[in-house]
Amino acid sequence: MMMRRTLVCAALVAGSLATAPLAAAEPGGGPAGCVPFGTAQLPPGVPSFGGHEGLAGLPAFAGDAPRSVELRTQTTQFNNYWEFALVDHALLARPRGAAEPWRYAPLPDCLRGKLAGISVDDDELAAVDDAGWLYTMDNVTQGPLWWNWTSAFGAPLWAGTGKRMPASAPGTWALSVSSPFNNQTYTDVAGRVHNSGWAKMTMVPMLTGDGSRITYADPWLPNDDSYEIGGPLGGRFRSVALSSAGSTTFVMNAYGDMYTRNFDFDGSGSDSVFFRYSWDDQTGKPSAPNAAAELLSPEYAAIQLPAPDWVRQPKIPGEITSAISVHATGIGPGRRELRVAGRDGGRTGFWHKNLSDAAWAFTATDAELPGDAIANKAQDRSADTLAPRAPWRLAADLPARDTLIEGQTLINSVVPYSIIDPRVFDQLGQSARPSGYRLTVEHFDPVATTRRATVTTPDGAAIPVLLHTADGLRGATRGPGLDGNPRHLVGAIEIDRDAYDSRAADPALDEFVRNWMHGKRIIPLSLSATDHDLIVR
Repeated sequence: MMMRRTLVCAALVAGSLATAPLAAAEPGGGPAGCVPFGTAQLPPGVPSFGGHEGLAGLPAFAGDAPRSVELRTQTTQFNNYWEFALVDHALLARPRGAAEPWRYAPLPDCLRGKLAGISVDDDELAAVDDAGWLYTMDNVTQGPLWWNWTSAFGAPLWAGTGKRMPASAPGTWALSVSSPFNNQTYTDVAGRVHNSGWAKMTMVPMLTGDGSRITYADPWLPNDDSYEIGGPLGGRFRSVALSSAGSTTFVMNAYGDMYTRNFDFDGSGSDSVFFRYSWDDQTGKPSAPNAAAELLSPEYAAIQLPAPDWVRQPKIPGEITSAISVHATGIGPGRRELRVAGRDGGRTGFWHKNLSDAAWAFTATDAELPGDAIANKAQDRSADTLAPRAPWRLAADLPARDTLIEGQTLINSVVPYSIIDPRVFDQLGQSARPSGYRLTVEHFDPVATTRRATVTTPDGAAIPVLLHTADGLRGATRGPGLDGNPRHLVGAIEIDRDAYDSRAADPALDEFVRNWMHGKRIIPLSLSATDHDLIVR
């Protein structure tokens, strides 16, 4: 199986090279060329030691700089070992929690005076220059002697020519890293713990457009803006601020309503090359001791889908700004702390709580407040500024369940199904005849994880269902949303639990479950969508 996956990776690389030549410059002229390669491209790196090798050799900074760093903002960042600040485009560093002066961090000549924003998580620092190009400094859980930069980003395998951010305004983007050395684990929708992959889970989510779209860049995926984290409230929640760390993304709207979500490409169902997923309940199967065992052995529980949804966080009982921050506090997906700049009792500081805590506490710092004032209201105003619904109404015949190749067959096989668009089977002569059932989605947003849909029976009865999807694994660039270019998705049709349990009282549903769902409550699918049609297999 590992040989098969190696060959698949080679095919993806070849596809990337064929469709997006590495020599082609990105729009805007390309990133600075003095750091084409760095150790960030060779994950997972080494365990975090937090040493100070090379610190004494860094020049001391004598100007005005932050007295303390408590929030991850565009100009102040921290991890467990280091604090960073961006002052007049100069990158500064000092050990966290030590009485040390700020010093100039190592910076190549081509980046001096050009950095406009920074973000740190785990062992990486991401920076954008004044043109929006993204750079990575690796090993920031080690001493400065080991810090090094690269401008490379994107497919194939973090060897792309670089990423230009579509949006990089302060407070609207962040670096998120989950590594096998620090965070170590994440959970699926059932709360089961899984080990992080050895290549790490790295992404840079950012707010784009009206704030309802959360695009993310991933160093192993094509350098386009097509991959998104489907936002709260079906992707219609308009955020004004975003922070992310350890695969936990934190957003806020203009009225102080806040949501968090544990999401990464690898955990969402999209990467069947290196991860094993299932739509079935994994109860009764033990958790694997490591990521390799989970991938290779069906005796262990797979990652249960769909991906976990957004969680609404309690409102803050006081003044706040748009400067929000999340950081990892230890091993495991629940070890996250949320912080929001604000004021209480006439003093400035930050509100904070652990991810699952029910209430916020306040710590005063008397520092100048970052961010913009938020019209924080006690009531839930999440729905007050919703974006319009997705414009695409799509429908498809559900295939008869008597073909040689179908969704469950692919999941149970060694085929990396998330890279195979179902239109390929039609081209190979494996077209499925219609079953007589038809699936309709009124507002199909391809980046939403779950949406309501309707199955119409051959005699016209309407059956409400849930349609879950996750993006396929692409080796070539494409546009955002839907257009004339087919977008491959993996997914499932699910019957609501109460409806399923009482289906004997609904003849149409009962027949659909018996004849098409084969008695199950959830059935995997492979889908291909354009702005005018939908194919389901």
